[in-house]
Amino acid sequence: MNALTLMIPLLLAAATQSATPSKDVPIPAKIPSPPSEETAPTVRIHTGDNGDVVEEYRQAGQIYMVRVTPPHGKPYTLRDSNGDGKLDKADNNGDVSPVYWTVYEWN
Repeated sequence: MNALTLMIPLLLAAATQSATPSKDVPIPAKIPSPPSEETAPTVRIHTGDNGDVVEEYRQAGQIYMVRVTPPHGKPYTLRDSNGDGKLDKADNNGDVSPVYWTVYEWN
């Protein structure tokens, strides 16, 4: 009798839920097509005369980041933050470029 008293509310709940009409689910947005070969990011890797490995990142032919890995030392990154195709310089238009160092990485 104990099992029967538990089954009746469950059966009533299932019957009530199946009697309610289901709402229409909206059609999901289209998945964007992958970038074409002209606009896809490319990486050119070359070694400088001093042994530095230079990775040049370009998108649509415009450079947006350079990562330099010296033979002895930590790698550093130079970026184009405003999208003009030139690596950023200091605010006073000097010859010093801001360098981005990786301080800590998580796995």
